[in-house]
Amino acid sequence: MPELNELPPKVVVDTSVIIDFYLGGLLPSLFELPFHFLAPDVIIAELQDPKGVAVMILGLHGHELSVSQLLEVRGLSPKNTKVSLNDLQAFVLARDLGAMLLTSDGPLRNLAQENGVGVHGTLWLLDEMVRLAVISQVTAANAIRRMLDAGCRLPKNECEARLRLWESGEQ
Repeated sequence: MPELNELPPKVVVDTSVIIDFYLGGLLPSLFELPFHFLAPDVIIAELQDPKGVAVMILGLHGHELSVSQLLEVRGLSPKNTKVSLNDLQAFVLARDLGAMLLTSDGPLRNLAQENGVGVHGTLWLLDEMVRLAVISQVTAANAIRRMLDAGCRLPKNECEARLRLWESGEQ
């Protein structure tokens, strides 16, 4: 937890994480974590279900990229064809802010790792929520089941390990 005078660490989220938590029924709880949640304005604008404005009310802050950052995104696009332009914006924003990138998108995670940008995903966030007692283990397990049932692309082995642990009630 940050000290009283410290600002919470900045994290940049992409659409995949927001949708995972929405489908898992935990979107409001996500913003109880001690982070300053940011996303490029374009990602907030693309959100339809949930609506971007609703997610901002919960605690997501929009960030406009500079012209030079947008030009860099355009330059990165041909070399990273599996990463959308919006996700490239999230990458550039996280890198430039020295923030952690939160994504469930494999190609985006790879790009971040290759460039020294800290990156975590949905399961790490669930781990943090349980560790910090934002949600219970049972709530986390139920959320994983809802996410998987809704078609969220999460690593099966890691999900099964967490389900065994959390449903058994062990730490």
